[in-house]
Amino acid sequence: MLKKKKIIKQALLFKEDNPTYSKIKELHKQVLEYQQDNEVYFLEAKRGLKSFIKNEEEFFTFLSQLLGVSICTFEELEKMLQVESRSENIKNSSDSKSNFIKIFDQVVVVKKKGEVSKLYREDELYELVDIDSFVAIENGETFLNIDKYAKYFQVEYFVYLSGYATTLTRSFLKLKEVEFYLDYDIEGMNIYESFECKKKTLHIPENIEQYFAGEKYHNVELYKKQRKRLKKRYSQEASVIIELIKRYATVVEQEIIYEAY
Repeated sequence: MLKKKKIIKQALLFKEDNPTYSKIKELHKQVLEYQQDNEVYFLEAKRGLKSFIKNEEEFFTFLSQLLGVSICTFEELEKMLQVESRSENIKNSSDSKSNFIKIFDQVVVVKKKGEVSKLYREDELYELVDIDSFVAIENGETFLNIDKYAKYFQVEYFVYLSGYATTLTRSFLKLKEVEFYLDYDIEGMNIYESFECKKKTLHIPENIEQYFAGEKYHNVELYKKQRKRLKKRYSQEASVIIELIKRYATVVEQEIIYEAY
């Protein structure tokens, strides 16, 4: 089982220096697998020599997918290490939060239209085996209020992603037909590109451009923060949003889309 804390610590070694291969063995093992699967090359590491990040953008994309959260900088990685350390302390204590943390890391969060959300453990997912189609929601606020917007979707089941999603959630969706309702920003499109599903589509409202054109919907600061995460190539669906992002030099968060109706 992958130890997040160890991976984070080894990745942070690159913040100030170029660590030797012996200091990043666990990280390099994961990098090799990722590079082979995605046909990219962003980290050079050889026994007895110092290691180098060849492409920092791809390095952080790899970390984001591996750790299940959006990571763009070493500073964000440091904050995540602090979170992991706090979580570990809670698990090792008698704090009542420990059971919650252990459970939430090992569930798929699903909501059926008109019903309350349910946490499915791996051994309970058989209950959803006959449900072929889902809408995957990136943000918590939207997921909690999805009944308000359910009329804009053709299916009744919704899955909470919380960014790049847990390994269990990704594994579950791999065999499903999934419509992704994400932020209309660079990170949202990167999340979309990172998923493998039986069939996947991107939820794009017909009037999406009006949100990019209207200044009151803009989030320019988030756009500036994410620019370095822009990839060279995107799928046809994601490219529609990427072109709007480039044209208007801004991004649009999903929470405001149907609130504005």
